[in-house]
Formats: sequence, structure tokens, C-alpha cells
Amino acid sequence: MSPIFDLSLTLIMIYFFFWAIRPINFAKFMPYTPVQATFLKVMLAIIGGYLLSSFFISITQWVLQIPDAVLK
Repeated sequence: MSPIFDLSLTLIMIYFFFWAIRPINFAKFMPYTPVQATFLKVMLAIIGGYLLSSFFISITQWVLQIPDAVLK
């Protein structure tokens, strides 16, 4: 896999994860620190998006390696 594909997929998954958690109001759970609630949402999006993209990159690499493993 090329690094550009990995980076692109990671950024797309971070955006997707941020979009998915956007309706959650973290300020409701953290009423005294709304700036930290926003920062928490961004950090969760980065962590979740990275994990999600790592999963898809690993699955893609495994699928690409299957023919080599079967045909040996």
C-alpha cells in the first residue's frame, strides 16, 4: 500500500468519525468546561478515525496477501 493511500484513508476516517459523533453534546456532560468538551470531541474523532482506518488498511493488506498464501 502506498503511504498516500494510507494517509488519505486515515484523514477520511477521522472526518467520518467526527461526523458520526457530531450530534453528541459533550458540553452536557462537561458543563463547566465547554472548550475541553470540544477538544474531547476532536480527540475522540482522531483516535477513533485512526483505529478505523488502521482496521481497513490491515484488512486490505490481508486480502491482498491471500493469493500469495493460497498459491504457495
